[in-house]
Amino acid sequence: MAVFIQLVNATLKRVGEIAGDSEELATSTVTSTATGLVATEAFTDSRRQHKIDITIQLWNEAIQEMYSLGLHAKEAATATMTLVAGQREYDLPGDFEKMAGMDFHQRALRGATSGLVIHEYPGGYAQMLVDQPRATDYTGSPNSWALSPADSKIRLDAEPTSDDAGETWNYLYEKRMSLSSTMATTTMPFSDSVSDSMVPVVVEAYSRVMKKEVEPGFMTVSMNRALGFLRQTQRRDRYGKSRGR
Repeated sequence: MAVFIQLVNATLKRVGEIAGDSEELATSTVTSTATGLVATEAFTDSRRQHKIDITIQLWNEAIQEMYSLGLHAKEAATATMTLVAGQREYDLPGDFEKMAGMDFHQRALRGATSGLVIHEYPGGYAQMLVDQPRATDYTGSPNSWALSPADSKIRLDAEPTSDDAGETWNYLYEKRMSLSSTMATTTMPFSDSVSDSMVPVVVEAYSRVMKKEVEPGFMTVSMNRALGFLRQTQRRDRYGKSRGR
């Protein structure tokens, strides 16, 4: 599978910013005398820096748009949550983007200890707070969950007791997909065929940006993508019945 620098080079060649292999961006490493850390300087080039930065941004946007359209290979991960007595909210993984699952029934917490499956609280976090004005009245094993808009935590509808402590719950989530200027040698999470197909997409976006052309609907598409990630769960039109129900 291709690495990120290959795709950046392919894009810059296609738009005429690189002529021949001799002008390709190449990896090199520099060790900081201050920290001892080793950094890759593949995407550092004063003559072409702005164009390189724009290309990296556009690749991120294109990849995020592609993954926002469905659950694809290497996009998801499983998290494990262990209950603690008296604790209702638990940290989400550092690379958490949003809960995975195309419908309400798939977006669930699975009890590895209890064997139970619980789903998102109807109405979400805000409704849970309204329905439970005295949260401490609700104790025991959870029946539902909600994502907190206040911080990166998942909230249960019941406060675990000492009998519930130690229970483990798993859930599937979509990971943050992002490539930075220090990730030149990162292998793409998709096949070379996907990479080849994505190059023209990024080239088209690059051409529009550099020519300062405004594409109708571009802001709407970008805003919808951003809101999809911001809400950390799926769109309401993905709350339909699961297959076979």
